[in-house]
Amino acid sequence: MTTTMRIKLTLSTLVLAGLAACSGGGGGGGTTPTPSKTIADRLDYTNPSAGTYTLVKDASLSSSTHLVLNLLGPAGTATTGVGFYLSADSTKVTWTKPAGSDTILAHNGLFDLGSAPQMAVAKTVGSGDQLQVGYFQKGTTKAAVTLSATSILASVALDLKANIPVGTTVNLSAISGKAVLSNGSAAPTPITISAGTLTAN
Repeated sequence: MTTTMRIKLTLSTLVLAGLAACSGGGGGGGTTPTPSKTIADRLDYTNPSAGTYTLVKDASLSSSTHLVLNLLGPAGTATTGVGFYLSADSTKVTWTKPAGSDTILAHNGLFDLGSAPQMAVAKTVGSGDQLQVGYFQKGTTKAAVTLSATSILASVALDLKANIPVGTTVNLSAISGKAVLSNGSAAPTPITISAGTLTAN
């Protein structure tokens, strides 16, 4: 073997050894870390820890980006209807239908709404932040409904908008002074609705 060939072989050996060292000894290197998520792809809602009338997540109708909230009240309460305003940050979420079959933004099967025209409304107002909801039995002769612990007064829903940063807090609240419970011909009773915390993640 000539001196030139020995030099080439030595150089080749050194190059291969260097490559093996850089690669962690032949394929044993660590995995490439997954980049951190920066854009939210789900809505996380924590139910309120206290309150007489509460907005509670409906797990059966909600998905990662579609949040359905049920308004629950105290068991034993007699009522013929409910009306309220909610507010949510329309730059991050949008009010929508709880389920695909719903023809209006909120749904309710608790009250006997009678034939058309019905005393039922669910619509966005103002810039789209606010949702106005009202469901009332038609006529004063219908018996009041007595709530159970699981009676749903109304259901509303929010969808996550695109390009919202992870960890963004979404403002959601019931507007003070704009929630009432009806009981036939008697004057409506003011109620306070408690909302939980909503975060885009």
